[in-house]
Amino acid sequence: MKKLFTSLALGLVVVLVGETPAQTLDKVGEAAAKKLFDAQTIGAELKLQGEYVGKDGEKRVGIQVVARGDKSFHALILEGGLPGDGWDGGRYGLLESSPLSEGRAEFSSPSDAGVSAVLDENGLTLKRGEQKILVKRVERKSETLGQQPPAGAIVLFGGAKPNVDAFEERKDIEGMTAPLMFDGNLMAGAVTKRKFRDYTLHVEFMTGWEPQNIPWRRADAGIYMLSRYEVAIGDSFGFDFDLSGAVSPNRPKLVDDKNKMSKFLAAKNKSDPRVCGSVFTYPSKVPNACLPPLVWQTLDIDFKAPRFDANGKKTSKAVISVKLNGHQTVDKLEVNGPTPHGFKGPETADGPIWFEAFGRRVLYRNIWLVEQP
Repeated sequence: MKKLFTSLALGLVVVLVGETPAQTLDKVGEAAAKKLFDAQTIGAELKLQGEYVGKDGEKRVGIQVVARGDKSFHALILEGGLPGDGWDGGRYGLLESSPLSEGRAEFSSPSDAGVSAVLDENGLTLKRGEQKILVKRVERKSETLGQQPPAGAIVLFGGAKPNVDAFEERKDIEGMTAPLMFDGNLMAGAVTKRKFRDYTLHVEFMTGWEPQNIPWRRADAGIYMLSRYEVAIGDSFGFDFDLSGAVSPNRPKLVDDKNKMSKFLAAKNKSDPRVCGSVFTYPSKVPNACLPPLVWQTLDIDFKAPRFDANGKKTSKAVISVKLNGHQTVDKLEVNGPTPHGFKGPETADGPIWFEAFGRRVLYRNIWLVEQP
């Protein structure tokens, strides 16, 4: 990924005095961005990855098909429906595919020889013993997608002619970060000029296409309240464990956990899931509500800054609530202090909002906030 990080940093453009310094992509950087965000460049795997729903008799079944690189996939079979829409967060089945060939991928279960599937442009045919079930691809959207800023809101990015005027070039822990746009959207790697204290923040984001990466490296980024408290962003779509591959005690159980041959990463420790929409280093015990890469998603964040007395002693902690695609992932969490990788220095009563770059593998649009009294 070092080549990607380098290419997306190239191509500074000269601006007039008074304008916000901005970067533009040269040909190499634009080609790298297209590999992440351009559907035509990605091809057939993108068309097949996604969510599928069907019926097994009278019962609904949801399946999440996830690209794993080298034209292969895994699939989670979720009884009752999809996360947030029928699945209870309990047991699930796992299928893994051979490489895609002539628009068709064949799946087998590493734990049950009687379960298999075939995926093509017509859908996914799940076979259980002698029974065949056709499940069709669906495209879910967040209930707050496209939500317009209310009266009095501060628009950071959006509108008919989006620009980067709300952001500045500055040095952060990754070095110099300047606002950058691709295809009319803000790329990850921007810091607001203004400081904020308490607010409700609406963000729409898209994770890039990185099926070859291990889970915790897929579109890994974050939005830092006051530049110090991270709401994690990453492509955790269709993963039953956290983005670092560490199995959580809250992890759902496989239908048969005895299998040792799965391509899933082995557990590293007993940490809780670090899925998209969580606060970094804090547990998230809800079903993974992340949608596939190249699908617009939403984060709706309520943030209350820490409080300090006249002597600078902290009297109350920062409090964060988060909804990912309309599903509550964090509810009034008191954050003990700055999370790792945020801006250095002691906690403050206010601060800018930092959209972490880390390779610029996330796009943003329709960003606005409402300050709270």
